[in-house]
Amino acid sequence: MNLAKKSKLTEKPGESLPFDRIVYRIEETPAGDGYEATCPELLITGFGDTVEGAKVMLRRQVTEYLEDCDKLDALDETLIAAGFYYNGNVWMSSEVEPPKEPKIRFIGSPTDQTSNQISDLNSGQISGQTSDTTTE
Repeated sequence: MNLAKKSKLTEKPGESLPFDRIVYRIEETPAGDGYEATCPELLITGFGDTVEGAKVMLRRQVTEYLEDCDKLDALDETLIAAGFYYNGNVWMSSEVEPPKEPKIRFIGSPTDQTSNQISDLNSGQISGQTSDTTTE
C-alpha cells in the first residue's frame, strides 16, 4: 500500500485533506535499462533508473495530476470515477481495499409489505404495480 504525498485534497465538500491521505496501488516493472511504476487506478506511470526512483517519479506525477484536478474543482469526481471511496479517514482505492457493504436501514415495518413484494425487491425486480387478469 502506497500513499501520494503533497499539500491538499478535498476530504468532504468544503474540507481540506493532504495528498498523503490517498491510498492507491503501485505496480513496478522493468522498462528497458530502468524501471516503471504505474498507478493503474489513475492510469499514470513514472520512470526511473531504480525501482525507488520510478516510485518517486510516479508519486510526483500523481500529486501534480491531483493538484490540477483540485484546481479545477474536479478532484472528488475524478477519484470516484477512478474507483476511490472515502472510508472516513482516507480516500481508498477499491483495488487496494474493496469498499464494505453499505448498511441498509428500512423505513416502515415489514408487515406493510407482502412477502412477494419483499422477495421481488431483493431479487432486483421492482413490484410496485399489480395487475389483475381474468380469463373467461
